[in-house]
This record gives sequence, structure tokens and C-alpha cells, in this order.
Amino acid sequence: MKKLLLLLGLLYSVMCQAQVQIQGKVISSDNQEEIIGANLYLVELRRGNLSQQHGKFYFSDLKKGTYTLQISHIGYKTYTQKIDLHTDTTLHIKLTPSAVSLEEVIVSGSASKTVVKESPIPIAALSKTQWLQSGSTNLVDAISKLPGMSQITTGATLSKPIIRGLGFNRVITMHDGVRQEDNQWGEEHSLHIDEYSIDRYEIIRGAGSLMYGSDGIGGVMSVISILPPENTSLAGNILYNYQTNQGFHGVSGTLAHNQNGLLWQARFSLKDAQNYQNKYDGRVWGSNFNELNFSGIVGVQKKWGYSRLYFSKFGQNINIIDGQRDTQGRFVKAILENGEEKLIPVSPQELEGRTINPSNSQALSNYKLTSNSLFQLGASSLSFTFSYAQNHRREYGNIYKPFEPDLYFFLQNYYYDIRLHLPERNQWETSFGSNGLWQNMNNKGNETLYPNFDLADKGVFIFSKKKWNNLIVSGGLRYDYRQLNIAQLYVDADGKFQTSPNGAIEERFSGLSSSYSNITGSLGLVFKFNSNLSMRSNMARGFRAPSVPELSSNGEHAGTFRYEIGNSNQKSEVSLQTDIGFTWENRQWYIDVSWFRNQIQHYTYSERVQAPNGKDSLVNQVPVFRYVQGNALLQGLEATVNFTPVPWLSLNQSYSMVKGINQQATNDSSKYLPFMPPARWISQVKWNKKTWGKYVENVYFLAELEHHQTQNQVLLAYNTETITPAYSLVNLGTGMTWRNKDKKTIASLYINVNNLFDLAYQNHQSRLKYLDTNPTTQRRGVYNMGRNVSIKLVVPIH
Repeated sequence: MKKLLLLLGLLYSVMCQAQVQIQGKVISSDNQEEIIGANLYLVELRRGNLSQQHGKFYFSDLKKGTYTLQISHIGYKTYTQKIDLHTDTTLHIKLTPSAVSLEEVIVSGSASKTVVKESPIPIAALSKTQWLQSGSTNLVDAISKLPGMSQITTGATLSKPIIRGLGFNRVITMHDGVRQEDNQWGEEHSLHIDEYSIDRYEIIRGAGSLMYGSDGIGGVMSVISILPPENTSLAGNILYNYQTNQGFHGVSGTLAHNQNGLLWQARFSLKDAQNYQNKYDGRVWGSNFNELNFSGIVGVQKKWGYSRLYFSKFGQNINIIDGQRDTQGRFVKAILENGEEKLIPVSPQELEGRTINPSNSQALSNYKLTSNSLFQLGASSLSFTFSYAQNHRREYGNIYKPFEPDLYFFLQNYYYDIRLHLPERNQWETSFGSNGLWQNMNNKGNETLYPNFDLADKGVFIFSKKKWNNLIVSGGLRYDYRQLNIAQLYVDADGKFQTSPNGAIEERFSGLSSSYSNITGSLGLVFKFNSNLSMRSNMARGFRAPSVPELSSNGEHAGTFRYEIGNSNQKSEVSLQTDIGFTWENRQWYIDVSWFRNQIQHYTYSERVQAPNGKDSLVNQVPVFRYVQGNALLQGLEATVNFTPVPWLSLNQSYSMVKGINQQATNDSSKYLPFMPPARWISQVKWNKKTWGKYVENVYFLAELEHHQTQNQVLLAYNTETITPAYSLVNLGTGMTWRNKDKKTIASLYINVNNLFDLAYQNHQSRLKYLDTNPTTQRRGVYNMGRNVSIKLVVPIH
């Protein structure tokens, strides 16, 4: 008992050290003008603030220690400074004008806090301002143009992130430090996160298994919510987004308070869209959707650290595009006539409408509660994250029972993450910890696609980084263990699957109880030749345990328009990825090049099954696919060149390519891995002006050419894929901010035009290109969205 009291007393004394503060002023380096509204962020404490009148700012109630301060503002290069805080500190910070900010972005989603140029693993980031300046139609669309990124799409709202050709269960999505688990194995399954609530995206390109466990072979996409700035009595904003192509309306409002160490924030968002259109298909039947989301934060932050409680409710209703047409090329829908199913043309009024079809749609909802705390223990820090989430996926596809879900997946997730960050000593930084996941999935619909299951993940890791004069070496090790229990699957007299033996005529899947374990790690270095040139290299081992559908599927999945067959003998994928890159920069030039090689053993993919006669195998006119494995090799290149001849003008060119080879292929038709993105060039010219008269600031204009090369490296075997021709899109953007005489923001406006010339095209990673052929035009599938003008208006509440 005495030892316990002594320990508690020691903890109390450590947490009650004398508090200090940081204060200062932010100005522009070119004209010494005070900057109001600059974003300031103390990385280690996850605390943010804004520069106020006269450019002044302060952080109070801080403990002595070393902190990393990041400052950003539109029209300026991001500023980063490490501060050894032992007494009250005053800073005088000058921001350098720049049309873009490509470097010095702190990444909290990686192994530990780091700066982009000090990371051996390529990292990309997208801020709230960059998102506002884009014309994205969904959460993933916003980051799909970053180097190495692309997306698998099923229309305008269903998108999944692809990093260097890998997606689904090979990419981990983190939401405020918690793994986002919402049946992400499905091709038509989107991420259930409110796009409007995100403050920034952080993309780790490369194996992310070290910090997060199984499934990070491709990389990690971390999305971080907006936090209220310090010293906020009651403030917020209202965002309105209108998009012309779908008649899209989006509204998001937030209110926040953060004073005296107490904070809260509440947000609601809604979206509503009709069917999108292009010049070949007209309005695409089944592409409309709506969303209604709520989220909030309550917390306390003191000199000992912080504790926050996040809660969110995501709700989305979407129609499903099936691409069926009549002989005149008109989209058709199913109705009941005298008790019989009949296909009739969709009327023009229905194509223009917003009604959700009760017999061919999905209702999706996700509820999540997360506790996130950080305690400063002297020069060390200890963080805890605990989360519980419920995911409800209801899929409707029965015209005889339109309001009863055919498929209803009820998924529960429990997640934890505990980390100890040791104090920096002799330029050594070390962190170690543990995180894990427990899942339970139950079928609650009229039909079953795959069995019920329980999954338990546990992992421990250590990460360390050492700095010398011009050399930074970092790396770590991790051990993971997964226990997976899959229940039996039965079939009834009508051939439908069910989880209960009652009424079944046979057992189709006998169940499975299996464990998977692996050791992963990474080792990388960054060498700075001089102040302009640096080189980086990294080698990482990752792994991915088999998913439940890959092990147990044996039925038709209406959302993907195919019959899927799993393999209970699947082995874990194991990857070895090598990255080499360099960065060169000065005041006018920024050049970044990355090359990677990713060797994956037991790579899992699905291929069409052929009947004995050599034709496609069909079940109820649906093509059959089987999950198979083999060794795969992915290689690629990403490059960015930015030239800023003057502070108000920027010329940017990026290039991304990846090549995926199936090393088990026996002929040329099966040589390539499926759904690899084509090589892509993005050229952009951006002009900005910090002030325009007395009341207009941050004016910008941009023009962009987005060129996708022909993708002829496709999986031709079994008619799995087809070649996709090249296409080029022209995009434009402009925006500005209005302020009053006291320099307070009145409103900000952002206008984007995507696909200016209304080109009809099909992206290679669009699943809609494989739908039925239009009998009147002989064009197969459905085309992507035509010209779309996006208007965003943000009005702050002071």
C-alpha cells in the first residue's frame, strides 16, 4: 500500500509541474504584414489555435518539454519549428509566400510524429483548404489525385482508396486513431465517414503493418477530424456545397467551444443528389443517394495532457446501378404486375428524381464512440485509445419484399491502442505499444452471403528513430496474432444460403477455426546531402491475413454482379517492399521522385471460372468468380515537379504509374494483376493573390490537365478485364475570401469545374464499365460523370 501511495504521489507531482506558455506573432516575410487566421498546431499535444488580431497567438497551460509547432496559411509555405520549452517563450514567426505548400507537413498518422522530409516512407497529405479547392464528389475522390493514389468506383458516391495498385483489405483506414471497419472487403462498399468533418488526410504509401497490424500491405489512409481552436467562446461555420451534374446539395454546420481547458463541438451534415449524367448515357438510373450524419467531441485539456470523447453517426441511402436497358437503350426497372416481375422503361421524371428504390438499394449506418487520452509523464507521454462501433449494412434487392433487406450485415467492432513515447535522448526517439481489434458479425437479413464470424487481433510493436548530423535512421518490429472463427453455412431447398441448420437440406460450408500470426518490420534511412538534396530508402515487411469472404464465399453477390467462391485453405499474404527516393528543393523548385518494388507471396485475387465448353461459367446468368492465390510483383514510380518562379505563380507536374505482374501466370492473357490503375499525368497551373483591395483575400485561379494513359496491361484471361483507352480531362478552379474592416472572415467561396469539355469516358477502375452493352450504341457498360461544377460557400459563425 505504501508503494502504491508513493507511486500515486510521484505521478501527481509530475503532472503538477509549473506551467509555461508560448505566445507570439505571425507575419508575412515579404511585407511584414500581420497574418490573421493562420493555423497553429502543437503536434505532440494535438492542440490547435488560430492567430488573432495583429497576428498574435498563444498556447497556455503547457508543461515543460520539447514540442513541434506547425503553422500554415493559404498562400504561404508551411512552417515547422521544434521548441525546447523550459520557460515562457515568445516567438516572432515569418511565413514565406508560396502558391503551394508541398513539404514540412507533420504526419501524426505514421509510426510517430514526423516531418515529411524526415520520413523514409513516402507520405502525402491533403489539408482542409486543399479539399475545399477540389471538386470531389465523395470522401475518397478528394485524395485520388495525390501521387500513388487512385480509386475503385461504382458511380459518383461509392469509392474505395487504392494505394499503389492495392486496396480493399490491403489498405488500412484510420479515423481519429481508430481502424475504420465497415465490411471494406466489398467492391461496392464505401467508407462510412462524414467527408465534411475531416480536417486533413494523411497517406502513408507503403507497408503500414508495423503500427496497425494485418491489412496494411498497401498503405494507410488516416483521416483526422476538425478540433475547435483554443480560446473559442462559441464559434463555428456553415458549409454549403452545390454540384450541377447531380443537382447535388450538401450542407454541414458546426458549433464549438474551447476555453479554460474544456472543449466541445457538434456537427451535422447532409447530402442529397439525383442521378448523375453524361452525354452517352444521359441520366444514369440508380446513381442517386442521400446522407445524414451527426458527430461531436467533448473533452478536457490541461497541462497533464488531454482526454476526449468522440461520437459519430453516419447514415447513407444509395441506389444501385445495374445498367439494364431495353432494346431502345433506355434504363429499365422491375415492377410487379399481376404478381409477376416485369421490366419497364424508367420514366424521364424518375431519372430526374431523388427517390430511393426500395427494391434495389442499400441503407448504411455506422455508430462509433471513441475515447482518446494522452498523459504527459515528465518527458514521456502515454496515450490510450478505446473505441466501440456498430456497422449496419442493409442491401435490398427483392421486388416481392421491397422493404425487407436481402442482406443485413450487423458488424460490431472493439478497438484499443496503447502507446508509450519515451523522451528524446541523444537524438533517439522510441515508442512502443500494443493495439488490437475484436469483431463480431451476424447476418440478420432474409438471405446470407457469407457466414457469421468472430475475429480477434492482438499486436505489439516497438519503433525507434535516431538522428545524426545528416542522417536519420528509423525502424521497428511488430508481432501480430489473429484468431478467426467462422460459423457453418447451410443451403435450403431453393438453393439459398442460411446460417441456421433449421430447414436446411445440406451443409455448404463446414465452418473454420484458424489462427494467423506474423512478424513484420521496417528499416529506413534519410540522408541529407546538403540543404537542398536528400535521399531516402526503406525496406518493410507486411502481411495480410485472409478475409472471411475469401475463405467462405459461395454465392451470388448482387452488388458486384457475380457469383463468388472462396477457398478455406487460403494463406496469409506476406510482402517485402523496397522504396528509394530523393527530394531536391530551393526557393523556386521542388522535385520529388519515388520508386518502389513490392513482392507479395500468396497474393489473393478473383478470376472468372470457365465451364468445360470453354465459355464463362454462369449461375442464374451471373458470372462465377473464384478466389485464387499466387506470387505477385508490383513496381512503380511517382514523381512531382513544382516550379514557383514568383511567389504568386506555381507550375506543378505529377506522374504516377504501377505495374502488377502475376508471377504464376502460364500465358500472356493472365500475366497482369487485375484492376491496376493506368499511368497518369496531372499538370496544373495556379495563380494566387494574398490581397485584392481592402476586403478580398486569398484569391486563386487554377487550370489542370489530367491525362490517363491507355491501360493495356490487364487480366484478359476468362474475360476478367478489358483494355481501357486513354483520355484527358480539363479542370478549372477559383476562389476567394471576404473579410471585414477588422480582418474577420465574412465568407469564403470555392468554385471548381471538373471535366470542362464534358468528355464521355470510362475510368479503368470503374466497375460500371463491365455492365451490359447498350443495344442502340453498342457501347458496353456505363460511363463516368460528365461536366460538373462544384460551388462551396463557407460562412463562419463568430
